[in-house]
Amino acid sequence: MKNLLILIVIGITIGIVLGFMNLQFNFWIFVILLIFAFFVFSYKDIRYMFLSKDVDKIENYLVHKKHEPYYGFILELAKGNMPEAKRQLDELEKKWKGKKTAIFRAQYYLRVDLVEKAKEEVALIDQEELKNYVLAAIATIEKDDKSVEEFKVKLKKKWMVLAIETEQAKRKKNYSLAREKKEQALAATKGIQYFMIYKEYEKI
Repeated sequence: MKNLLILIVIGITIGIVLGFMNLQFNFWIFVILLIFAFFVFSYKDIRYMFLSKDVDKIENYLVHKKHEPYYGFILELAKGNMPEAKRQLDELEKKWKGKKTAIFRAQYYLRVDLVEKAKEEVALIDQEELKNYVLAAIATIEKDDKSVEEFKVKLKKKWMVLAIETEQAKRKKNYSLAREKKEQALAATKGIQYFMIYKEYEKI
């Protein structure tokens, strides 16, 4: 948001300067330059949110931004610091006024073994794939293999399927398979999701 505001100010300033100088400037070139500038300003965020596989650098990025509850929640959840994750989640609720936070609440409840609470959140998740992912996770915890398979086939993202299979193997104490599935899940994703899977299954 800060970078976007900076770009808007720069764009307005350039427009005013060009107007005073009475210079002609192709509109589409201007738009392309603004888009390019946006990516330059946002590269660090894009890199660590979606592209990196460097766990230490992603963690440092999240630590630097943990004053924002979204990033703070992800960081503390991944580290397993559940009291602080809950505090950050409460702050996120206040900031977003409950909008689109059901997936985060469900993730929190699953991590603290409040499965019934997680079930309550499922109906509030807007995105169908995320809903099916949570339902697959719930079925995994409940050792309902039939339901797990039903929800897995609805997941389009490979890392989601592999993360569920990692959790299944872990809960069945098949640690060699869990490690194999974890590595496959890590190979299938990047950025924040990579960090979360790595941290959650770091000790298996």
